[in-house]
Amino acid sequence: MTDISTQIIKESISDLKLSIAKRRRRSIIKHLDYYSGGDMNQYIDQYFRAEIFREVPTYTMNITRKFINKMSRIYNLKPVRDVSNKYDILTRKKDVRFKHIERMTRLLGTIAMQVIWKDEKGTYAPCFDYQPVYYFQPYFHEEDPYKPYAIVYPLSQPTEDISYNEPLKYVYFDREVRVVFTEDGKIQHEEPNNYGVLPFVFLHREDQIDSFFVEGANDVINCNEHVNITMTEMQLGLRFQMFGQPFATGVYADEPIARVGSDTIINLPEGSNFGIASPQGNLQDVISNVKFQIELVAQANHLWVHWAEQGGEMPSGISLIIKDFERLEDYKDDIELWRIYEHDIYYLEKLIASFNETSLPDESKFRIRFEEPEYPRSIQEILMKHQWDLDHGQTTEADILMSENKDLSFNEAMKLIEKNKELNSNGESSESKTEESEENA
Repeated sequence: MTDISTQIIKESISDLKLSIAKRRRRSIIKHLDYYSGGDMNQYIDQYFRAEIFREVPTYTMNITRKFINKMSRIYNLKPVRDVSNKYDILTRKKDVRFKHIERMTRLLGTIAMQVIWKDEKGTYAPCFDYQPVYYFQPYFHEEDPYKPYAIVYPLSQPTEDISYNEPLKYVYFDREVRVVFTEDGKIQHEEPNNYGVLPFVFLHREDQIDSFFVEGANDVINCNEHVNITMTEMQLGLRFQMFGQPFATGVYADEPIARVGSDTIINLPEGSNFGIASPQGNLQDVISNVKFQIELVAQANHLWVHWAEQGGEMPSGISLIIKDFERLEDYKDDIELWRIYEHDIYYLEKLIASFNETSLPDESKFRIRFEEPEYPRSIQEILMKHQWDLDHGQTTEADILMSENKDLSFNEAMKLIEKNKELNSNGESSESKTEESEENA
């Protein structure tokens, strides 16, 4: 093979990789725009003539956020991590951050999450923080194309500051070094990575198939785009054809036709005709089509949509479980995937804490229990379930109280139960003594 052909092959592969990276970045920006609801009109303006938007604004309904939030429910209920009291303090931000991180994983398909040690001396106790990175470029060794050894990602910029005019910055991170450089390749800052590992965990909405990256919620974004296009078309139709389309035949072609009101008489030439054609489109059919598109993407994601005009009685807990059965299966599959991520994250947390002179229990001691969503039950059903669990050693009174009050620890719940029992028994004793004194009198 000649040097020229070798160079051409290298350049073509480089151009292909660059094209793929740019396309992925555009896709991520679009997904984030649809989730946040900001600047969605830019994606449908291309399907209309610019002068149309002088008549009606672009219709931008956001169904993406609703769908993604409904599909993401691993961290809707706070999971129980049985490690230590010290770990609970260090991870006090974890559940709040992970609720958002799960949603972004569901939206984008694959994200990188950095575990960060926060120590604001003299202000707050040290803790971990968790920073999601939505767009990044991974680098792999040949022997493992699914585990990056380094990543590059754009550094967040204070774009809201109008006086900020610095060039776009990027971060290179691997096991040995962290480098900040500008878009023109100039290195601004370099520091060693003292942890000795890449402090990122790569999260995927499902198992990878033939690529490191997993596809995001493309079907939801596509549906949202189609709905906005259809609704914009409907608004245009209402604007131009709600009261029909005026027309005239047999008039002079060289004379302009002016718009007139109901109090103005139109002088038409002999043999001419003026009329108003009724619109042929059916508004109800358009609305039904929009509903069909939303219901179709909902069913594809094991969700169901309830429209306000449907009414009906509230379904029971059993009927909800049956209706939600496929989604419940997906939820259990997701739990096993996120359990793996939790263990990977704990490995990093222990390593980072150790570097900062804080010890955590061994990885084998890490336990996590994800709370399953509860379906509506009657008070009688709840009482019978609690009593059965107590009689068969499945739970304790403290666990039941903790399920009602998430802020209580096990020891706090035990003390509160003992205190309440003592108060109740004292109340009963006082009541019995009062009854005895009344009888003696």
